[in-house]
Amino acid sequence: MRKIKIYVLVLLTVIGCAGVAGPAYGQSKKAETADKVALVNGAPIDKAEFDGEVLRIQKALLGFGKPLTCNQISAVHTDVLESLIRRELIYQESKKAGIKPDEEAVDREIKALRNQFSNENDYRNELSRRNITEDMLRQRLQKNSAIQQYIERQYASTVTVTDSEMVSYYENQLDVFKQPLQVRVSHILVQSDPSWDASRKRDARKKVEEILNDLKKNRDFAALAREHSDGPTRTNGGDLGYIRPGQLDKQFESKVFALKVGEVSDIIETDNGFHLFKVVEKKPETILAYEDVKEKIRQFLFEEKAKQEADRQAKVLREKADVRILLSEEVTSAKP
Repeated sequence: MRKIKIYVLVLLTVIGCAGVAGPAYGQSKKAETADKVALVNGAPIDKAEFDGEVLRIQKALLGFGKPLTCNQISAVHTDVLESLIRRELIYQESKKAGIKPDEEAVDREIKALRNQFSNENDYRNELSRRNITEDMLRQRLQKNSAIQQYIERQYASTVTVTDSEMVSYYENQLDVFKQPLQVRVSHILVQSDPSWDASRKRDARKKVEEILNDLKKNRDFAALAREHSDGPTRTNGGDLGYIRPGQLDKQFESKVFALKVGEVSDIIETDNGFHLFKVVEKKPETILAYEDVKEKIRQFLFEEKAKQEADRQAKVLREKADVRILLSEEVTSAKP
């Protein structure tokens, strides 16, 4: 059976005032509980999840450089809530079908999320910043797992993607397949801290100056990184791998991408120390060949068609469902 990874059943589109929906649930009642925004056949939709989705959509729209109007904010609320309602209805269908979450897959996803942070404390702080607990995160991933399995069972045998559809998508979406400029970078960090006294800072500065002098004498960057760097890549010779624009801190990016292959940067000072970078290799911007991406295109289009089928089913279920909106008219946009 073809694997489908679908976590959002409804694509939310808010493009300008002309395309937005009307005021968000003007007929809605005053919220009966502060932590719920709706009841779907008696099952609650949490306000924390709603706020998180609203914030995500708002950030994406603000990325276009224009502030949102009141009507657009209202439309975001409307579309997000409607999406969550339909998602809940599909989840309820999955339970009726006896589908259970894949707990091993959920554990892997949580582990992968944890691994994005350097330590457990940073991971917990990020959950707190997003106003969710790990139990809440697990429940959402369990729901995603059940929905995904349900869609696989319902639509895997009915959805097809033709070669002409794949070629058409590729030709009309070439920007999607651009491989941006990449540079392979090595890094040396000599640590310092704003709280250190002047003498200790001078010692750190002297150490990085000596390393730079050694590099100018053609000493091996990787060997010096293993010997002197305080950075996390010390054990592999300072290798950061391939970096694309936008992946480095802004204070580093312009200087690093301006370097030629084999060239070492000047000393860059930040609050956490003194940095040296070396560009090992550069890969110019290219467009991936169709043959290299056609299977990914096939999978993407397959998932899009499955989402459309699931959304059609959700719309039918929505008409028959007992849905109580608890979100008040006065709700404001979610805050970062």
